[in-house]
Amino acid sequence: MKINIHELNKKSEVTFKGEQRVSLKGINPVHDVLDCMAFVEGVATKSGNRYLVKGHVITTVLLLCDRCLEEYKHALQADLYKEYSSEEFLDDEDEDIVQVTGSEIDLEDAITEAIYLNVPMKGLHDDNCKGICKTCGQNLNKQSCNCEKNDIDPRLESLKNIFHPQSEE
Repeated sequence: MKINIHELNKKSEVTFKGEQRVSLKGINPVHDVLDCMAFVEGVATKSGNRYLVKGHVITTVLLLCDRCLEEYKHALQADLYKEYSSEEFLDDEDEDIVQVTGSEIDLEDAITEAIYLNVPMKGLHDDNCKGICKTCGQNLNKQSCNCEKNDIDPRLESLKNIFHPQSEE
């Protein structure tokens, strides 16, 4: 998605709305690159040689559940906020400002960044996901297993008999 700078120079504000194909790398270990469509809308404003883009991104990404390793679709909403400049030289303090060359502002990188920043740290397809069995690897959401459940930390094992002391002989 691109914004024409000449149009922004004529008006002080330009609204935009549309879809952008985004390629996401490293977001899903099953797929090297994950392509998704993002709906984007917002406003670009001009102030001197600077352009401020504010908007909203809505998309659906394919993630892996961190408990059961099943793929699921995750609806994602992100705020878009990026500053651009047509100045030739930017100060070191302006490291977050993207320099514009040419007659268009390309929003693809800003949209991709907004999506990456809003992907959940721990992805769960359901808050009640049971995960997989630590012993046999069975997905406990689909089927239970007959493995023995010894979830006691060996460092705390001596505390398990604190309320049920064994009889001393």
